[in-house]
Amino acid sequence: METAHQEMSQADFARAMGVSRAAVSQWKAKDILRDDAFTKPGKKGKVIYPVAVEQVRRNRDIGQSLGNGIATRTTVDAEAQAQVPTAPVPEPAAVQEPQPDLPMPQPEPAEAAQPDDAFPAPAPAVQPKADSVEDMLKRAKLEEQLRRNRIQATEEAAQLGKLVAADDAREQLTRVAGMMMQIFEGALTDFAAAMASQFDVPQRDVLHLLKSEFRNVRKTATMKQRAIAEGTPKQVNTNVELDA
Repeated sequence: METAHQEMSQADFARAMGVSRAAVSQWKAKDILRDDAFTKPGKKGKVIYPVAVEQVRRNRDIGQSLGNGIATRTTVDAEAQAQVPTAPVPEPAAVQEPQPDLPMPQPEPAEAAQPDDAFPAPAPAVQPKADSVEDMLKRAKLEEQLRRNRIQATEEAAQLGKLVAADDAREQLTRVAGMMMQIFEGALTDFAAAMASQFDVPQRDVLHLLKSEFRNVRKTATMKQRAIAEGTPKQVNTNVELDA
C-alpha cells in the first residue's frame, strides 16, 4: 500500500509554496513548521507536503500573510500537486455531509419610480436686500471719517515738508531767479571796469558789449526754460500714508 505522505526536499517545498528558501527556514525557526511536518526529528529530512501546508495555513501570522507572504500557497491545489516530484497518491473519497435546507433568497422588489412631485423644486433666486436708512447712515459716516483722515494726513505731510503748494513754489522760484538776474546785471559794471583797465579800452564800450551779450544769453535761457516748463505737468500726484 502506498504511503499517504508526499515527501519532498525543502527547496522543492519552497517552490511549491511560491516562497523563497529563506522563508521556509524562517517558518522552521518560528515553529510554524513543526517536527511532524518532517521525516526526521529536529525538523530535518524531507518535508511532508500535506502536513506542512496545513501547518503553514494554521500557524502563520496574519500580518505576515498580508505582507511579503501574500502569494504563499496555503492549499493543496491541483497545480501544487502537479509540482510534487513524487508519485501522486489517490485521495480518499470525501464524505458528503448533509447540508441543512437554507431558504432561498427572494429577489427584492424594484423600487417604484418616484413621481416628479417627489423632487423638490429649485429654490427661487435670492434678491439682494435693499439698503436701509441705517445702512446708508453708516456708509456716510464711514466716508466722512475717511475724508477726515485724508485731510489730517495731508496737513501733517505739509507740516513735515513732504507737500508744498504749486503756486507757492512757483512764486519762490521766480523770486530767486529775479534776484540772481539782478546780481548778474549789477556785476556787469564791475566786469566792464576791470576789463577797461586791463586792456586800456573805454569802460562805456565794454559795458555796452557785456549788456548786449547778457541779453542774448538771457533770451536763449528763457526760451529753454519755457519749453521745459510747458512739458512739465501742472499737477503731480503723490501717495500719502493714512494712519488707521
